[in-house]
Amino acid sequence: MRALSQFTVIRLGEAALVYAEGPLDATVAASLHDALADIVDERATPIVIDLVRVPTVNDGIVTALAAAASRAAQQGRGLELRLAAGQRFTVTGAAQLRQVMGRAYPTIA
Repeated sequence: MRALSQFTVIRLGEAALVYAEGPLDATVAASLHDALADIVDERATPIVIDLVRVPTVNDGIVTALAAAASRAAQQGRGLELRLAAGQRFTVTGAAQLRQVMGRAYPTIA
């Protein structure tokens, strides 16, 4: 397990969980992008992104998530998003991820 700023990556066998708490902004976007790239490149399955306790995200975070969704889709996999109010989505590409995140976080900066 490694903690990076406001998110934690937990590996359990082949599975990966990215757990975040609190607002996610540009200060963690590059670290999140790198962590997700590693997880996707290692072919983790499933990849669960838990944003249940994340009240706000900025566009850099969405860009990092979209890049991971796109890379995972190229390998025939998706990202499992967990959002507030019990919302759960499996996204299989950048456009779908941006659509889901736009609905979940309508004030993305």
